[in-house]
Amino acid sequence: MGMYTAIHLASELKKDTPKEVIEILNFMSRNSNKEPDILPKHEFFKCERWRFLFTMDSYYFDYHTNCSFEYDGITKSWFLSVTSNLKNYDSEIENFINWIHPYLDKFSGEFLGYTRYEENQIPILIYY
Repeated sequence: MGMYTAIHLASELKKDTPKEVIEILNFMSRNSNKEPDILPKHEFFKCERWRFLFTMDSYYFDYHTNCSFEYDGITKSWFLSVTSNLKNYDSEIENFINWIHPYLDKFSGEFLGYTRYEENQIPILIYY
């Protein structure tokens, strides 16, 4: 059966984030129904359920899945905020963080969020 893992992640993206990355994140966050034509050659996109990472949910955590991916006209940058949980069979969470890492507008050591396995009360903190 497997257990669920929660992910909470939030960050501003770099202003020079490629259009292809923005299109993928828009699709994953359900801002767009158009699946990207070309996917990067990265382990994350080999995961069978990559496209559902932001929308999967269960009753094992006291919140509902939520994703916000929005452009801010004042800062002229995109902001991503994800709260989701899934059976992390293909290491979707770790592969996503590895793929998105170069596009996050963070400094080394800054807090990004956390993951928490269903049976653990203590989360694993994620730093840039």
